[in-house]
Amino acid sequence: MALAPSHRSASQERERSARRRFPLTVKLAAALVGLVVLVLLVNGAINMWLSYGEAKSAALGVQQEKAQAAAQRVGEFIGEIENQMGWTTRLEWSRVPLEQQRYDFTRLLRQVPALTEVSYLDGKGKEQLKVSRLEPDVIASGRDFSSDPRFTKAVTGKIWFGPVYFRRGSEPYMTVAISHAGHDSGVTVAEVNLKLIWDVITNIRVGQKGYAYVVDEKGRLVAHPDLSLVLRDTDFSHLPQVKQSLEKPSLAAPGSPPARSATPSPENAEIATAYEGGSVLTAQAEIPRLNWHVFVQLPLAEALAPVYASLIQTLALLGLGLLLALVAGSYLARRLVVPIRRLQEGAERLGGGDLTQRIDIHTADEIETLADRFNQMAGRVQESYETLEAKVETRTKDLNEALQQQTATAEVLKVISRSTFDLQTVLDTLVVSAAKLCEAEKAAIMQRDGPIYRWVAHYGFPNELAHYALTHPFAANASSTTGRVALEGKPVQIADVLADPNYTALEYQRLGKFRTILGVPLLREGAPIGVFVLTRDKVRPFNERQIDLLQTFADQAVIAIENVRLFEETQTRTKELATSIEDLRAAQNRLIQSEKLASLGQLTAGIAHEIKNPLNFINNFAALSRELIEELKPLVLTAEPKEKEEIEELTRLLESNLEKVMQHGKRADSIVKNMLLHSRESSGEHRPVDLNALVEESVNLAYHGARAEKPGFNINLMKKLDPQLGDVDVYPQEFTRVLLNLISNGFYAAIKRKSQGEEDGFEPTLTASTHSLGDKVEIRIRDNGTGIPEEVKAKMFNPFFTTKPAGEGTGLGLSLSYDIVVKQHGGTIEVDTKPGEFTEFIIVLPRGNSATPT
Repeated sequence: MALAPSHRSASQERERSARRRFPLTVKLAAALVGLVVLVLLVNGAINMWLSYGEAKSAALGVQQEKAQAAAQRVGEFIGEIENQMGWTTRLEWSRVPLEQQRYDFTRLLRQVPALTEVSYLDGKGKEQLKVSRLEPDVIASGRDFSSDPRFTKAVTGKIWFGPVYFRRGSEPYMTVAISHAGHDSGVTVAEVNLKLIWDVITNIRVGQKGYAYVVDEKGRLVAHPDLSLVLRDTDFSHLPQVKQSLEKPSLAAPGSPPARSATPSPENAEIATAYEGGSVLTAQAEIPRLNWHVFVQLPLAEALAPVYASLIQTLALLGLGLLLALVAGSYLARRLVVPIRRLQEGAERLGGGDLTQRIDIHTADEIETLADRFNQMAGRVQESYETLEAKVETRTKDLNEALQQQTATAEVLKVISRSTFDLQTVLDTLVVSAAKLCEAEKAAIMQRDGPIYRWVAHYGFPNELAHYALTHPFAANASSTTGRVALEGKPVQIADVLADPNYTALEYQRLGKFRTILGVPLLREGAPIGVFVLTRDKVRPFNERQIDLLQTFADQAVIAIENVRLFEETQTRTKELATSIEDLRAAQNRLIQSEKLASLGQLTAGIAHEIKNPLNFINNFAALSRELIEELKPLVLTAEPKEKEEIEELTRLLESNLEKVMQHGKRADSIVKNMLLHSRESSGEHRPVDLNALVEESVNLAYHGARAEKPGFNINLMKKLDPQLGDVDVYPQEFTRVLLNLISNGFYAAIKRKSQGEEDGFEPTLTASTHSLGDKVEIRIRDNGTGIPEEVKAKMFNPFFTTKPAGEGTGLGLSLSYDIVVKQHGGTIEVDTKPGEFTEFIIVLPRGNSATPT
């Protein structure tokens, strides 16, 4: 029986059609024809190559002979003129009388028709005689030709050929100058008519359209069949063949014998471009006497005419051979292909499903054996085909479903990998894929929020139900599928929710219009964190494969939810850890700073106590001495007048000195008290301080300290304190150290500039100013000292960096000041400076209690 398979694809039909496009008949005929064509093409190509070479060599030979003959004739013409002029250049000729020289020149013009004018230049380049056919003779004109090439070139080279020129715009001329024998004997100059060269070139004929032309050493046209080109002084130097010839070295220098004919060679004969355009076959020969070149050219089409005729013959022979090969190949192929074609047709019917087809061939060769094997195979295929089709269809369907599931799973995994922390995108993809693969109309994911479950993603449900679900979450009870899954922790399916008496979430069913519902749990460590739900609008339960597939999607949803949760926890812990590290670093910096300042405070307290004891002694004895003077005054009254006057003068001087001692003692006592006050203040506490008073006190303290250290120290102090500044929360002890350090550095720089003595009338000045900036305050310490170079400015806040001489600074002052202002008070410190003019430190602090060490 005939079974035509319904699953045959269009691609199989196209493949069969493509195989029929190249039957064996065509292949055999093509092989035979190709072999014949190949032989004929090889033979024709060889013949063409040989014909081309022979035709080109023959044409080039003719052209080269004509070019060399023309060059030789021109050379002989020039040589004859030189020989005729030669007897006027002998040493004895220059000594004959002038009339005899004139007679000789006239006879020379009669003997050489090509000469139009002959003149004689003496050894100094003066013209002594000129005989011309066209003009009156000139005797002893004295014209100076000493710098003219006809004189200078001839004297140095014995003979000189001038460039071609046109007299009266009609005929070409050339100047020939030959020096006389002997030293400073003079030069004979002749103007030569080159019309003879025109006649030589015009009479050259090459083929039908070939011709010759001559160019000079610069490539300008000298002779050409078209006289208009010559008269226009046409430049042929741009033509490739002319350019190539001009670039070659000359065969002979002027004055040498004429060159012999050269044999044709690729160097002086080639395929080139004509002046009129088009390809030509050209040959050239050099006229060495003049360094001119004769070119003979022939159109390439005319030169290769024999080659084209041979090509036509070859093509005709190729066509005839192709026709004969085609006829013979077709005949032989048909005799061989007929049984093969019958075998092909039987095989196609067998492959098309006609398993009853049998191939009947009787050729008593391998083709008949092949047909028998096909018949046996058809019988076996017919037996197995009846049961195989059903199995293949079932298996194909299963594989297709599995492929769809794998594809969907891969897409979901791809979305999870791309949107690792975009949970909503992942969940939206999961509900769409699950609904399509499980043949459900609607899908939703509920996520646990404490004791209830809320919608987080859905597909297919109407917006009315989605809005309803936002305000009516599911509880973990038996009233809904979501609740049952949450209670049991396993998949739950209700075939018909309207037939289930325990299903009471009827508003969901009414709005969603579903009948069958399936729910699977989203489990994390065995506990449900959500529910994945699928519904169908008709009563059609889900099978086990679809339930397992939905469980797979649920597991992927759990992975996505967990990834987001872990990411959020990691971010939270990272932020907490960063905060802890910053707090620890701030505490360490504060502890180090406190220890440094505590040590400095202890040192200051010790120094202050040591100074206070002798200072008290000085103050007490000064007061005692003043009391003794008061007691001495009554005794002075009893003294002699003269002694009394001296004692009173000494007493007044002593009282004045004691007054000064007590005044400065009190000031020193105030300074010591301030030092003790600052040393007792805790560096770990801050409090509101009158910043103007703190700045003024620091300026005074630094000034008196400098005066005490260096007697004769003096500097102008300027204070510009903002009265609206008010109190500022600072660490008084630490900030006083900053001010003292900056003020002391300003003193040092200003005094150093003055000590350099480069400016007359310079007055060291230090200015301290404060400004209120709202929630911030600004303090500026400016000096007119030496300034700070850029290379020092970049390193000035580094610990132990100093520009002072050894023993005058530790390099810690600015480093500690930077730490106190920036790290302890949360402010900024900047430097504005110009070397040789000024330096200004600008400190900005927060006004309130917002500064905390960092």
